[in-house]
Amino acid sequence: MNKNLYWSVFKNLEKELIELSNQIHIDDNQLNVYSVKISELLIRTVVEIESLSKELYQMIGGTKPNDKTLFFDTDCIQLIEERWKLSKKKVFISAVNFYLNDDKNRIQTPLRKANKMGSSSSDWQKAYQAVKHNRVKNLSKGNLKNLIQGLAALYLMNVYYKDTIFESVSDSSGTNFDSSMGSSIFSIKTHRNNGIHPELEYNKLDDFDECTYLIKATDKTREELQKTMAIFNDEYQKKISQNTVEEIGKLINEKQILINVDKNILIQKIRDKSLSQVNKEILINTKNFSDGLNYEAVLNKQQY
Repeated sequence: MNKNLYWSVFKNLEKELIELSNQIHIDDNQLNVYSVKISELLIRTVVEIESLSKELYQMIGGTKPNDKTLFFDTDCIQLIEERWKLSKKKVFISAVNFYLNDDKNRIQTPLRKANKMGSSSSDWQKAYQAVKHNRVKNLSKGNLKNLIQGLAALYLMNVYYKDTIFESVSDSSGTNFDSSMGSSIFSIKTHRNNGIHPELEYNKLDDFDECTYLIKATDKTREELQKTMAIFNDEYQKKISQNTVEEIGKLINEKQILINVDKNILIQKIRDKSLSQVNKEILINTKNFSDGLNYEAVLNKQQY
């Protein structure tokens, strides 16, 4: 990838918003505060989104030429949405001097409706169009709420543009993973490793689509574990059957199987006892298997 010009611009815009937060107490009641400066920052933010969305569009195989017929929303963000479901990705406002307690303000899905145009589009897009075309009439649209949402959208798109793989993540919970991704205001949601399924490449939880990064075992160590699990499972089933047969044989020899006892119920009880015994072994072995896993954090491109 060529030198990233977009991140430095994002960081400058973020810095200016932080400087505003030193003058305006940003809490849930202040989000409708507007000014010429805030409108200017909103316009600059969305200009960056327009440019970056077209860059991403070309990167992922968009076929329309990059000219005046290519629209950043209905063409570029639409294709990005189809590939990566960015409308569902959550961004958290995590800056210490942003005092947002209401979840609808603190937790954003900034690219929701961003692939639409006009009145159906996102609030920050509508605000951008309004202040760009008639700043005097629509100055109130250039407010903190729309600026923060727009900047969150730019942040998320920058994260996808950088497409960084973080190797040597400490554990399955990503304890040492920095979810801010270098931002001083925002952080992304991460999908924690949910254990290794014997047959699946990745074990997804219900919030998978909301997560920008995935904490996962490296393919090499996962595949090695799955092979070991398959071998162990075969041995496990054999041992259960063997223990069950041995227990039944012992009862027969000791003449403890009575004629009036339901044979199926008795066999199930014996099998459950065998299962409990063998499970003690599997707990020890499973821990030994998992100790060999290495973890990494990768971008969620709906690859699973």
